[in-house]
Amino acid sequence: MHREALHACGDDVTIYEWVRIVGADQITIRDHVIVDDFVFLQGGTGLSIGSYVHIASYASITGGGEGELQDFVGIAAGARVFTGTDVPDGTGLAGPRIPEHMRSVQRGRTVLEEHVFVGANAVVLPGVTIGQGAVIGALSLVTSDIEPWTVNVGTPTRTVKERPAGRMLELADRLRDGDLDPR
Repeated sequence: MHREALHACGDDVTIYEWVRIVGADQITIRDHVIVDDFVFLQGGTGLSIGSYVHIASYASITGGGEGELQDFVGIAAGARVFTGTDVPDGTGLAGPRIPEHMRSVQRGRTVLEEHVFVGANAVVLPGVTIGQGAVIGALSLVTSDIEPWTVNVGTPTRTVKERPAGRMLELADRLRDGDLDPR
């Protein structure tokens, strides 16, 4: 995948050889990003990936809608972030080869705010916003918006505890200001 095919690509971005990208001209990637092998990215109507983001192997962002991953987002191996999906509600046929006017499709804007972590093999459905600093546990299913700075698990997800924000926000500010001092 050539970085030149993307709508925009920042500095210090690693996109490994076996990443599959569809609709690259709809994808913007900022600085300090790693996209591991075997990731699938679909640009849809726009996919924005912030700075200091890692997308691990076998994860995907797909669905034909709009996606936004803000700064410091982590997506673990096998996680699925959907921006659209066929809706099996009986009002239309399902599948990409069916003419659009005969399908029942839900597309939306799926947002992972700053400092969100999505655990291994979790699934995020279209149109959901995961609030700043929230964690989605492995194997969880996100069907509705998630409150900031919470830890969420299960199918569908439920909040199990709060997550402290102070130190993470302090370190993020230092990093953005160029402070790489290990203290």
